Amino acid sequence: MVNNAELTLVLLALALVATLVGRFIARRFAPPLRPIPAYDRLPALAADAVESNDRIHFSMGHSALGETSTVSALASAEIIYRLAERLAINYQTPLVTLSSAMTLPLAQDTLRRAFEYRENMAYYRSSAAAWYPQGPRSLAFAVGVATLIADARIDSNILLGRFGTELALIGESAMRLDQGMIAHSDLPEGQAIAFAQADHLLIGEELYVGAAYLNGTALEQGGAFALDVLRWLIILGIIGWALQAAV
Repeated sequence: MVNNAELTLVLLALALVATLVGRFIARRFAPPLRPIPAYDRLPALAADAVESNDRIHFSMGHSALGETSTVSALASAEIIYRLAERLAINYQTPLVTLSSAMTLPLAQDTLRRAFEYRENMAYYRSSAAAWYPQGPRSLAFAVGVATLIADARIDSNILLGRFGTELALIGESAMRLDQGMIAHSDLPEGQAIAFAQADHLLIGEELYVGAAYLNGTALEQGGAFALDVLRWLIILGIIGWALQAAV
């Protein structure tokens, strides 16, 4: 009988092998990544914001470093960086909102690196990353964000990470102001609201493959390809186990 520790090691070994094989494939030709409409739309949103001289508002919700949402905070920051690189040619600094004080330096550094990459540090503003009162389902955070996007010239809102029911207030404000919205939440209640309100949404683990879809390296694309392959293998394994149990 395989215990949980052995099963975890087997899955990790399979993931590592699949990622390396995916990287080998990606170095020779572009692997067939699963279409995700939100990632197809993001570069166009960045281009529209630059052309119209408007801002894009990113939010990491209450994703927090050092807590259970650390992975979503890091994944969200990477997507923000890939898009901020495109926006940093403009003098309008993109906005980032969050409700965890521990994540504020991460957001500020993400914007700084993007402007440094474009050699446009004269227009970088650390104050473009804004902290609002924290806490799960924080209404103060939602009200603060809703007020911010109403006062600033916002073209689109990209909400990534951990959101609860407070996402509804932000989404309602974005719709009322006719602003675009792409959303994700690693909480079921936030994901349900994103499904109802967002123009495009990222579901579940789609957040963690963003780098592969936004000018990703061979390793990043290989990892995303491997994740899709492993997903199908697991699905087939579950179906096979169910059929065997039914016989």
